[in-house]
Amino acid sequence: MDEPTLTILGATGYTGRLCAAEAVRRGVALRLAGRRPDALADLADELAAIGPRPAVAVADVVDRAALARLAATSDVVLSTVGPYARLGRPVVEAAIDAGCAYLDVSGEATFVEYVHHAGPRAATTGATLVPAVGFDGAVADLLAAVAARDLAGTVDEARAATVFRSGGVSAGTARSALGVMTSGGVAWIGGRAVAERPGAHRWRAPFPAPTGTRGAVSMPLVDAVLLGRSTGAPTARAYLAVPAATVVGGVAAPAHAVARRIAGTPLWSLVEHAVERLPEGPPPEVRRHGDAVVLAEVGGRGDRRRAWAHVRDPYGATAVLAIHYAARLLAGGRRPGAWTPSQSSDPAALLDDVAAAWGRA
Repeated sequence: MDEPTLTILGATGYTGRLCAAEAVRRGVALRLAGRRPDALADLADELAAIGPRPAVAVADVVDRAALARLAATSDVVLSTVGPYARLGRPVVEAAIDAGCAYLDVSGEATFVEYVHHAGPRAATTGATLVPAVGFDGAVADLLAAVAARDLAGTVDEARAATVFRSGGVSAGTARSALGVMTSGGVAWIGGRAVAERPGAHRWRAPFPAPTGTRGAVSMPLVDAVLLGRSTGAPTARAYLAVPAATVVGGVAAPAHAVARRIAGTPLWSLVEHAVERLPEGPPPEVRRHGDAVVLAEVGGRGDRRRAWAHVRDPYGATAVLAIHYAARLLAGGRRPGAWTPSQSSDPAALLDDVAAAWGRA
């Protein structure tokens, strides 16, 4: 292809469609990829109403030859195919072999760690890997990096909390959540990713007004490993602010243990079947009212710094972030290896670029 090209794999899925529409609106040279040729053609026709009709390529994540061809003819591959722990690795391997740039919107901490461990191999082929560039992960990571710049000295601890005030959940997000429940998540302790019991820690997270201080419990979210890698903090954790945080903290670990025990049984198959029956994702009117606040805090030598973002429409924000990263990579902002979102692009500048999508202090 003559101009730098972004390929969105899983383009006909819920998040993939949002990312594709954002790319067309921004004038990014785009190719849609996925398993179903008819669905790809229909999506390309829809997108032609708002910009140039994207190219189309048929590729399945279980077809390594097709993935190899896709990566070899792409400048940037954005994977929106999850659960990533089950479906994501072949895409990463194809990108490394081809030496192209790779992005994803994964919120799965163990998968993101796998991508980072693949960084040295990517560096040898010229590939650039930047996982977790969506709402889950990137927002907290960018905020923590901004806060760390204002901290005198090294960062000893980093943490982030999220409160969802409204909005819906896509079937893809639910599938990824099931994967986290069975495989477990991680915290960043002693400068590395380690398993930790969900709900083991609590924090009175000082969200700005009007949200105010909320009780939050530690959860196996991808934010923890990103904050640890980005800030250099020996300890980093991610928290979810929920009503009755003490109760939730007490049941999180037993729920995780039950999920792991029944995984692979007929009972778990029923759970998976129920998730598959969920709507593809929140309809536009629900998305427009989606609302979350993300708070990041870093500390060291008795000093603490915070940064926060009020995010409207987290699914829409994922598309805005992912396409911003893709556009920067297409413009030449590539460094071989694996990087966190804040390591890949100046965090303050990127937050300013997407300020129209949310408010920030």
